[in-house]
Amino acid sequence: MTKKVLVTGAGGNLGRATCQMFADQGYSVIGLLRPGSVSDLPPGVEPVEADLSSESACTQLIEGLRKKHSRLDAAILLAGGFAMGNLQETTSRDLLDMYQLNVLTAFHIVRPVYDWMKLQGGGRIVLAGAKPAVDGGAFQKLAYSLAKGSVIQLASILNENSERDNIVTSVIVPGTIDTPQNREAMPDALFEDWVSPQSLASSILYLLSEEAKALRGTPLLRLYNRS
Repeated sequence: MTKKVLVTGAGGNLGRATCQMFADQGYSVIGLLRPGSVSDLPPGVEPVEADLSSESACTQLIEGLRKKHSRLDAAILLAGGFAMGNLQETTSRDLLDMYQLNVLTAFHIVRPVYDWMKLQGGGRIVLAGAKPAVDGGAFQKLAYSLAKGSVIQLASILNENSERDNIVTSVIVPGTIDTPQNREAMPDALFEDWVSPQSLASSILYLLSEEAKALRGTPLLRLYNRS
């Protein structure tokens, strides 16, 4: 049976690479895109518009997908946003914005997806953390790091029932991702020290493989290269 995965943030650099990787490996892929965005997803990926900022819209979306598809093997939740700002520069509005972009976009999908997976007997979830939330460098990225830290905590909370529900949540923790936007913002950096979207997608593929089936707790894959 062909395995089915859902990818949020499918229109971003990492999202497109992940959709491509899984489609190439024979998975059936549903790629969630911002409403009104232009779909340039790889062949074989089903594009679906989704307002991840709306809890009710996400619930309705997943309910619709449940009626259309017999099961969902994995949800790869990559939607998010980034902002600089240290303690003195960060306002409560900045915190709320980062929480909205990184935590709520995951939470709004995780709730109905978890229920779906629980009814079908299990599944896998992958969330996206960030290096400063784990290994330092957070002071200049305060709001972003706090939000990503909450995403990692969400994974730990979900895994409290992993044995009972057979749902395991993992977290990828990228360093600086080699994207056109980052190259433009940091033209003097050593791009070879960064981590490519394709290598991140390969690591996600591993997390959902039979070889990784024994993983428990909250696996954090630190994918920094030398960044």
